[in-house]
Amino acid sequence: METPLQPGSHVLLVIPEPGAAPAAGAQGPSMAGELIIGGQRYHLVPAPSQEPAPSSPKPALAPPVSRLLTARELQVVSCVRAGWGNKQIAVKLGISTWTVAAHLRRIFAKLGVDTRAAMVSRCLDAASLPPTP
Repeated sequence: METPLQPGSHVLLVIPEPGAAPAAGAQGPSMAGELIIGGQRYHLVPAPSQEPAPSSPKPALAPPVSRLLTARELQVVSCVRAGWGNKQIAVKLGISTWTVAAHLRRIFAKLGVDTRAAMVSRCLDAASLPPTP
């Protein structure tokens, strides 16, 4: 646990030079303490290392939308992309509005989106979307 600074204290951040090796006997990045300059007391605080963090493996690309969604879900996405509401989609596809809503919930979950606009945006590059029925 670190001790709190006294009121009126100053803090001096110690930043090592890039690529500089610590001098023999130096405490390196863990250097801390106090320094008095011109009658002012400064608390030395080591800065975090400026070395780049080890690169993590790149995340795998998400599978294409056509592999995530069923044929019927792709039809629903196509209708939403055309700007249709749930009732219009239900009439065009010959299903109930409840079924349309269920399809949309599953599509949202599969794509990790919360809105119809985000769903359409995610599917814009899907060349496999069927034409609007």
